[in-house]
Amino acid sequence: MAMEPAEFRRKTRFVVKLGRALHECGTTSQRIERHLTNVTRMLGLNGNFLITPTTFTSAFWEDDELDQFVHIERVEPADNNLGRLWEIDTLVESIADGSLSFSEGIEQLDRVIQAPWNYSPRANAFSWALIGGSFATLLSANPQDSIAAALLSVVLFLVSQLGSRHAGWKPVVTILVPFVSGVLASAAAAFGIGINVPFVILSSIIIYIPGLALTVALTEISTGHLISGSSRLVDAVMLLLKLFFGAVSGVAVAHFLIPGDAAMNSSLPLLPDWKTWPAVAGLSLGLGIAFNIPRRKMLWGLLSAAIAFGAARAGEAYFGMYAGMFIGALTVGLFSNLYTRITRGPGSILMTQGIVLLVPGSRTYMILNHWVSGETILPGASSGNQALMVFIALIAGLLFSNALLSTQKSL
Repeated sequence: MAMEPAEFRRKTRFVVKLGRALHECGTTSQRIERHLTNVTRMLGLNGNFLITPTTFTSAFWEDDELDQFVHIERVEPADNNLGRLWEIDTLVESIADGSLSFSEGIEQLDRVIQAPWNYSPRANAFSWALIGGSFATLLSANPQDSIAAALLSVVLFLVSQLGSRHAGWKPVVTILVPFVSGVLASAAAAFGIGINVPFVILSSIIIYIPGLALTVALTEISTGHLISGSSRLVDAVMLLLKLFFGAVSGVAVAHFLIPGDAAMNSSLPLLPDWKTWPAVAGLSLGLGIAFNIPRRKMLWGLLSAAIAFGAARAGEAYFGMYAGMFIGALTVGLFSNLYTRITRGPGSILMTQGIVLLVPGSRTYMILNHWVSGETILPGASSGNQALMVFIALIAGLLFSNALLSTQKSL
């Protein structure tokens, strides 16, 4: 029996609104397409979707594939809001198992979309400080690097919030933020504070470094989603160039205003060797807040990060860096897929929280800095070939994890 036109429109509007919400969560294009296809079938319709970071195209039909309702719109690239993604997945599961009617689901979706952020501005400022300070602690034994990175991150959070409020300033925030960091870090070093200026700048802007975006882009390209992957790759590379330009400009302005060489000797004792795991926990917790993960789900993200980092570190110790990254990605992929099978929860969220600690985004920034200035930010920083191989190892690990243990869910 053919569906009533009003019911058909009601269901297609729900799917379109759901697709917009998923895109605004920063979900990958292939996951959105797969999820919307599953939801459309659940509602008794047929659908086809083409999603990229800047376009949303959907087509719906009942019986005749050539008799379609088509919706096309331009969308803006979105940041990761994994907390909202978790709520949306729970909502769709409730409709699928019958615990929530379709009419109630429509109302609930509107409430999820309009829900405020899970954390206050103060908590988000704290998360930036935790991310910047923990990243610096993870890679440097100099406590002054960690302190400076944490303090700078709070300042940059305020700059980002102020700049994002105005449409004209929003496109240049990713240049302004590293510029401010470059000025302040260089000024601190010129006044005698013993910090590694390029590294402190990198640590303070690490939340902007598109390592995860580069990994997602290459993964999409490797799985045949060429349009989405290519556009995401170009966007990530452009963001990296803007960040680097802002940082270099800030350092140049600081050197012009305050001449003098940066001090490199720390007045504080070096951090102990056991700093690594507290730094990983702090970095994961900070990213969880920045990704808007609900408090009741935060422990799962910490566990995912520990599994990814621990597996990668053990694999690197026995088999080398590339094999370690492959094992880390494979392990966290299997863990997230197993979580999905057992709890019916969105495993992609746990996978993101784990893999984000492994992606070599900071390495690409260090390589770019070395190419342009000839300076090495950290001793032993990897070359371009090494960074590329790390990306490939991570992608291979994720692909094999899905081959060995399929997720059985689209999110």
